[in-house]
Amino acid sequence: MSERIVVGTRGSKLALAQTSKVVERLRERGYDVEIKIIRSAGDIMKDKPLYEFKGSGAFVRTLEYALAMGEIDVAVHSYKDVPSNMLEGVKVSAVLERDSPHDVFISRDGETIDEIKENAVIGTSSLRRRAQLKLYRPDFKFENIRGNVDTRLRKLKEGLYDAIVLAEAGIQRLGIDVDYQRLPIDKFVPSANQGIIAVQTREDEEHLVSFMNHEETWICANVERVVMRTLGIGCAIPAGIYAECGNKVRLIVQIIRDREFRFEETLSKRCAIEEAKEIAENLKREIGWVRSI
Repeated sequence: MSERIVVGTRGSKLALAQTSKVVERLRERGYDVEIKIIRSAGDIMKDKPLYEFKGSGAFVRTLEYALAMGEIDVAVHSYKDVPSNMLEGVKVSAVLERDSPHDVFISRDGETIDEIKENAVIGTSSLRRRAQLKLYRPDFKFENIRGNVDTRLRKLKEGLYDAIVLAEAGIQRLGIDVDYQRLPIDKFVPSANQGIIAVQTREDEEHLVSFMNHEETWICANVERVVMRTLGIGCAIPAGIYAECGNKVRLIVQIIRDREFRFEETLSKRCAIEEAKEIAENLKREIGWVRSI
């Protein structure tokens, strides 16, 4: 008889699309898989910007508790939602190959970020996206927006905003046909782990999912997270952290407060995580203003 695994997920279309990728691999491995939908604080309080939630992990903690208590065996997340301080006893045991890390600009009438009218109203609740857009177009105005991808696109069509900014990975995973402009990473550095699906298990149960781990994505994900953790950066700080794997690992850090701080470095692939931690520790000493953000 096949081993039975209960996979926990949020109930949004995007969360289920992400979970289906993990479930498919588990079933190919011979597991008998049950999907269990669990609502999180981030799902319930949809009128509140994420950076206003007390603590961290608005979309993650409820799933982590279910995992720790044995209600589920595996939890699937967008890795960018997973806080550095995970619940004791659980861990990320695998990541799938990274989808697009890019943000995309979607305007109501099809204009690009350069073409859209002056003082256009942009729908986003992300402090990072606001800061980056403001740096690029100081005339932009901003309004908070929450809800799933379909809801945000509907609000755009209804005229509540002139444009919105979303993650390209979400649009691609949902198979949504919409015209958009992909924003360049050099100017709009993504959030740490954007485009990566993370698979959590209890400690000592990594074997359930380790077979699906994508090694290059794992390296980049951990480089980004060690920088985020060392600098003390969360969703309440406007920052982009991105690592890209080739023969070497390219690391970009962008923090925007009263001014833009930007850093780019090339790391050896074999020691990328250790080198990234050392670089972040040096940066923390050099730019004391980060600690006061």
